[in-house]
Amino acid sequence: MTSEEDIAALDQQVYQAPVLFEWEYIGGESKDWIRLLTAIVSPGIGTGLLLLLFVLDDSDSIGVYAFLTTMMLMGFLMTRYLFLPDSHYHYKLTKLGIHYTKEDLIPEIAYTLVRGFAWVGIAVCLIALFVIGPLAFVGAGAFALMAFGMTNFKSKIDQHRILFADANILFNLKNDVLLDIIPKKKMKLAFSGTIYATSLEKKESIIAELIQQLGEVEVVDIKRLNEQYKHPVYTSAQSEQ
Repeated sequence: MTSEEDIAALDQQVYQAPVLFEWEYIGGESKDWIRLLTAIVSPGIGTGLLLLLFVLDDSDSIGVYAFLTTMMLMGFLMTRYLFLPDSHYHYKLTKLGIHYTKEDLIPEIAYTLVRGFAWVGIAVCLIALFVIGPLAFVGAGAFALMAFGMTNFKSKIDQHRILFADANILFNLKNDVLLDIIPKKKMKLAFSGTIYATSLEKKESIIAELIQQLGEVEVVDIKRLNEQYKHPVYTSAQSEQ
């Protein structure tokens, strides 16, 4: 088992080692249609619960529907562009591992719109207060928190790395740009990770570069991501437990 001191030393070395190959990727960690569906469904559930509260309170007015529409639209924008944004990955391959940066690509217009809708939401809730009663205070408070919370909210660049073990496995998800790297022996999480390519052709070139640097490596083609857990490296570890 590699000690924490060894990993700390390797962390420093992997960033200092010469870069042999580099590439970029822009996208999300999940499928675009999944993120879009989540962005639609998540605020829809919340809005539906609020609608139920208003129905139980016998509220039926334009103010109610304006309030719910604003909530729904703001929830969609926040979920899609703030919580599930595209990210810019910049990978650099060295002999010791891969280090890369990840930056969420959140358009400034998203911040502006969310802040704007939050302030509009406050106004709508205060107007609705005279129509639907105290329940509007709940929405007004939520919008106020959101407006102030978005004031200094900015994207940041995170540093990550995947260290190479002496023997590794590459799980190649066919018809996808995803590639998982794990060690053949049980090791720290620093030696495992997922990388992405811009295309299937680019992924093949990345695999070729990795094979040259990894030494002892097994490339396993899989059709579904969960198929990798049927590999002996996982099943043997489970049996040992």
